Amino acid sequence: MKQFIFNKPKWSYPRKTIIVVSVFILLSLLAYLFPNILRNVSHGISRPLWSVSSTLSKSFTKIKNFFVLKTTLINQNLTLIDEISALKLKEIDYDILLKENEDLKNQFGRVSQSKRIIAAILSKPPRSPYDTLVIDAGERDAIGLGDKVYLSDTILIGIITSITPESSLVKLFSTSDYKQEAILFRTGTSFELVGRGGANLELLVPKDTDIIWGDIFMYPGLSTSVIASVYYIDTNSQSSFKTIYLRIPGNVFSTRFVFVEKRV
Repeated sequence: MKQFIFNKPKWSYPRKTIIVVSVFILLSLLAYLFPNILRNVSHGISRPLWSVSSTLSKSFTKIKNFFVLKTTLINQNLTLIDEISALKLKEIDYDILLKENEDLKNQFGRVSQSKRIIAAILSKPPRSPYDTLVIDAGERDAIGLGDKVYLSDTILIGIITSITPESSLVKLFSTSDYKQEAILFRTGTSFELVGRGGANLELLVPKDTDIIWGDIFMYPGLSTSVIASVYYIDTNSQSSFKTIYLRIPGNVFSTRFVFVEKRV
């Protein structure tokens, strides 16, 4: 009896292996004999999985987009804070320089020989010719050709070019192809600005010219009159020149009133 047990073969098919092989054979036969049934079953099982996968994918995408958008908004907010701080510093510097300019003129006995009057805008683009204004002040108000027109105390936007008894035509410095000499406030260098329409001006200079974003250009003379400021610089790598784009400060075409400086 013991000898018989000792000689019994050690290897035999496990029960699980037999079951797996049997199931595989059965499924293969079903797939061969009834292909549509097996396909429908597999689709029925897979459809919920696909739905869950799609939902999870959309959820992760929304979460990702939320964090990306939040990061972008934070960066934009920080950039705007920096720009506001820089503008405040420039405003402080400008006020100081304006006061110094007035003090110097008083010390040298150069009292202003002009008088400003307020005028309402009767017509502006697109009802009037491009980059011109029609105002309700004319000969009866002692307006003269060449009188300066201001948007505010210091922002000079153009000159009177035509007069009638009760109205005047203002040509803006931004009128297409109109050329106006201006002084770069930061360096004192003189340049000729060219109007490009839409309250925009342009300047073409060599690449090494010292002009930067935010630079202010002034009307020549002792009075503090701002003509335009730099808002973009286009530097073409294949050219030895760069194009400076400037804009009249403030919204010229939405204002209702301007100030005409009459020469006494």
